[in-house]
Amino acid sequence: MQPNPADTTNVLILELIKIVADPNAVNDIGSLSSSTGFSSPTVWMQTLLYASLSLSLLAAFGAVMGKQWLNSYKAARGRGSLQERGLQRQRKLDGLERWRLQTVLKSFLVLLQISLLLFGLSLSANMWTQQRTISSVIICTTALGILFYVATILVSVIHPDSPFQTAGSTLIGAICKDFSEFIKYRLSDLSYFFRNLSPDLYYFLQNISIPGRFESTRTPDAYGDSSAIRWILETSTNPEVVEAAAEMVPRVQWPPQLDSSVVYVHLADNFATCVIKSELSVTYGKAMAHLCIQSESIPFHSGELSVWRSWGERSRFIRDAFTDARLAYGQLKNTEKRDAQQKHKADARTALRTLIVYGDRLYLSTPDEILIWNGDFLWRHSNGSTPRSEEYDWLIDYLVDGIADLYTSDDETEGDALLALSAMHGLGSSAKRLSYVKVLIYCLTSRPSRVRDAALRALSDASEELASTTSDSMPLGVGATILDELSRALFTAIHPDHNPTMRDDNYFVHFRNRCYLHLILALVKNDEWCSRLTRDGHIEWCISLHDKVLTSFLSLDKVYLAEILLCIDPASKDISLNPSQGKRWALIKTVRMPRYPDVDWLEELPTFMTATRQHLPDPNNDVARAELAALAKDVQRFLDVLKWRQENRRWHEVGLMTLVDAALPSVQAFYNDLLSHAEHGNISQVDNELVGS
Repeated sequence: MQPNPADTTNVLILELIKIVADPNAVNDIGSLSSSTGFSSPTVWMQTLLYASLSLSLLAAFGAVMGKQWLNSYKAARGRGSLQERGLQRQRKLDGLERWRLQTVLKSFLVLLQISLLLFGLSLSANMWTQQRTISSVIICTTALGILFYVATILVSVIHPDSPFQTAGSTLIGAICKDFSEFIKYRLSDLSYFFRNLSPDLYYFLQNISIPGRFESTRTPDAYGDSSAIRWILETSTNPEVVEAAAEMVPRVQWPPQLDSSVVYVHLADNFATCVIKSELSVTYGKAMAHLCIQSESIPFHSGELSVWRSWGERSRFIRDAFTDARLAYGQLKNTEKRDAQQKHKADARTALRTLIVYGDRLYLSTPDEILIWNGDFLWRHSNGSTPRSEEYDWLIDYLVDGIADLYTSDDETEGDALLALSAMHGLGSSAKRLSYVKVLIYCLTSRPSRVRDAALRALSDASEELASTTSDSMPLGVGATILDELSRALFTAIHPDHNPTMRDDNYFVHFRNRCYLHLILALVKNDEWCSRLTRDGHIEWCISLHDKVLTSFLSLDKVYLAEILLCIDPASKDISLNPSQGKRWALIKTVRMPRYPDVDWLEELPTFMTATRQHLPDPNNDVARAELAALAKDVQRFLDVLKWRQENRRWHEVGLMTLVDAALPSVQAFYNDLLSHAEHGNISQVDNELVGS
């Protein structure tokens, strides 16, 4: 740093001008000093400039050295065999990590960033002392650069998967991670301290979350593997690679917002092409089911529909998911480590949700409400045997444990567990029956709508065993009490006045009514249960459903209600005198036989035809004769369907075809009875209408 020579020159010229103007003036130029003293702002501006220059040179030197180091690492091939060169290469790589080469190279970038910051500050300060307008432009530009750099650091801290990673964001992220772990363990200690003192405070501390990076840095990126698998499935054409990637799909977490439609379609196409290869199809089927429960963007794939229906091998998938959930629950019970417990609990939830996805008979489905009413969760062992009730005991214990731990219970998982228990078609083993009934009572009264509906479905599927369960068959001292509680809980779940979560205008109200009426029909045939149902208001509620069921698009609920009315009032058969009889015929005449009858329909046919025979209207009435003709046409159409199904047997519908064979003679006889009954009126008119149809 030296004085500016221009300043001295200017002073001397000024003195010469004074001498020319006034020769007698006394001029003393001895006072001119060559002092090197400077003001403090000038010193600081020069200091920042030289610091910036030094750091820039040091960063450039480090960059050149770093490039030399990397070239040396790349060129160090070594001599010897392939194994020796590989070991030498690995030692070099270990050396890079041990000596933290990546950190050293990042430090050079930090030096360059600091140099740029210092240069901007010194330039802004220097220009501020000379020209404010120009300096304002430089200051704004420098401030904008600083704000941009800080913004990229914040984005990288909050979102670790962003591409704006810098050394600063890595450092801040590590500090935040350590701090979040510290807070986490402190909250954990506080939660256990307040567990017995205040359950509500314990629940708050257990579920509190730290926003931003604190939460995201608690575990590594959980979606990195799924992104790689997705890329492989979308781009690879190698069948072995695709198979390996599909096998890994259920082992990783998938972001719900990730568009997995392309992956799902590829998996479905592969599933369709390898139906005859059992193990491969299982691999692709499990991968597709995992995507159904993880991703929100799964499309309906029409090719999958025919494959799933023609193959019909859902039992293997349901059984494997059931087994996975049981193993996860067993591991959960046998460990005391909190992290391991959370993992096993999550595995059990995922397995149960996967089981529900296989519930549709035609195709894979997301676990929506339609599966509660129409899902089929039956499964068999590999040898074809039906699982025993004792094999479901663990699932009852799983529900009991979840209900006992009120603050960590999961509504969705409870509903899935109840649907899985519906496949038992009973109340469990003798050792768990009382516990299961208590669980059903609790779920019917004190849980959200989905859990109530799942409990109603499970109870309806167990209707036959429940109908044979009386006070004498329950444990001594609790029989009548527990069954009375179950009856009242059932009425609470189905009646809108007692169940505020149930929407009476919901699309699924018809399915709910069908399930409820199926249960009541089974129970009302037992005298003890009939008395209990009458006392608790079920019979009155069933009668009140008549108008709603009459307009339903489902036929089975009409059949069920007609049979219930027959059971509660079997004496009178005169429509004009008996309002219940009139309601029965109004339901029967609106029943339409299904084009594709399922097991429920075929099992209910004998009772339905018996009830219809006993309550046919007077054929001498023109209106009744027309109704008989319409019913006869519908029965004839249904008879043709059964004959077609009998002629076109399918190997995977063995149980269904047995019911078809048994139903054909009964339906034929029922059709003949309709024609015979019409002969008392005008049989020619009925025959003409049938011929015209």
